[in-house]
Amino acid sequence: MDNLPIRRAHVFDVEDMLALINSCATSNLMLPRGPKYIYENIRDFVVIEAQREMGEPQIVACGSLHVLWKDTAEIRSLTTHPEFRGRGLGSNIVRYLVEDAKQIGIEQIIALTLIEEFFKTLGFKPKRKEELPSKIWDECSRCPKYFQCDEIGLILECGQRVEV
Repeated sequence: MDNLPIRRAHVFDVEDMLALINSCATSNLMLPRGPKYIYENIRDFVVIEAQREMGEPQIVACGSLHVLWKDTAEIRSLTTHPEFRGRGLGSNIVRYLVEDAKQIGIEQIIALTLIEEFFKTLGFKPKRKEELPSKIWDECSRCPKYFQCDEIGLILECGQRVEV
């Protein structure tokens, strides 16, 4: 497992993030994102960076925690560069985002995914779409997959608000 640090995304990361997210989206593993979405939601994103062969940094994993309502957030755009998969980077990002959610008082985290087993190993429980909070449907209604959704809904109960 790589021990690469997680950090908040910066606006200068957007091009690398878009390339990473949209290369995964072409395989139908996630929804594509445009620059407008990433810039508008940059504060939701975290990234993991590694050094390229020439010493330049490269974004090799990213994900976001998007607050939907007072007690509910969704993990979105979670992906890892193919050369870095299987090293625990995605799991590290999810754990980071779960802790972040607890710190701001989120009680449940939703994931809509095609990779159910990944989230189940991190404590998420599958839910029928009818069991998911209604707030999620505001965003789903704008999704290109809305009428033929093949994603699986999962929820992680975070517990009560953490006082800091």
